[in-house]
Amino acid sequence: MGRLPAEPGVAVLVVDPTQPTRAYAAGAGGVSRSDDAGQTWQLSGRGLPSGPVRALALDPHEPKWLYAAMSGRALYVSENGADTWYESRSTEPHG
Repeated sequence: MGRLPAEPGVAVLVVDPTQPTRAYAAGAGGVSRSDDAGQTWQLSGRGLPSGPVRALALDPHEPKWLYAAMSGRALYVSENGADTWYESRSTEPHG
């Protein structure tokens, strides 16, 4: 695996169980995605406010769905592998 994103404070690393070369790193710099087993990383934050991401979860049944918890903010959801994000307005799981 290559180097993690240069942003300080990477706190969470999540690997897609259906596509093991895809990984997500989250922390002080937001969310970054790697599609090549960590060799390169790109920031994946369109729609995600700036600030640290405290927790990141991937839906095991639908791995393109990600959930990001930000300190002092709402829960954010991506339905497309972290390309874009929106603020969750519901506590109900998707389905």
